[in-house]
Amino acid sequence: MRDISDAVGILPGSLYVHIRSKEEVLLRIVERGIQNYLNSIETAVGAEAPAGERLRAAIIAHMRVLSAPPQTRVAFHQWTYLGPENQKRVVKLRRRYEELFSGIITDGIENKEFREVRNVRVSVLALIGMLNSATEWYSPVGGLTADEVGDLIADNALTGLHS
Repeated sequence: MRDISDAVGILPGSLYVHIRSKEEVLLRIVERGIQNYLNSIETAVGAEAPAGERLRAAIIAHMRVLSAPPQTRVAFHQWTYLGPENQKRVVKLRRRYEELFSGIITDGIENKEFREVRNVRVSVLALIGMLNSATEWYSPVGGLTADEVGDLIADNALTGLHS
């Protein structure tokens, strides 16, 4: 709270006029972070295109959001510090995020673009795990852009899904 108050130029105690608790700050950061992913990926998912193209676009959209400020790391790693009720709110958002990928993969399977997988949810969670782990190693000032990394990750994911 001291860092936040210093950044906005007020006393730490004065923050509580605007914010009820530290948890409220964390919840806002987490929800906004996940919503950034949802907004970006929903655009990619909503396109009229084959499932492979939509999945690639969703993965690249994810990487673009991830290349933004540290809020993205907080969104996927710090939410567990929230209380039970706020965790439920975050889990709902995370499920919506998961459903975006599930929808693409299910469409691809139904359209015979992707092979049958034993468990769609496990495939989606493996993909999401791969994407979310990028917060640990990806740097926007590294040798590859977010789009290039997203394209490489999509190549790997699609190789596993194609017949």
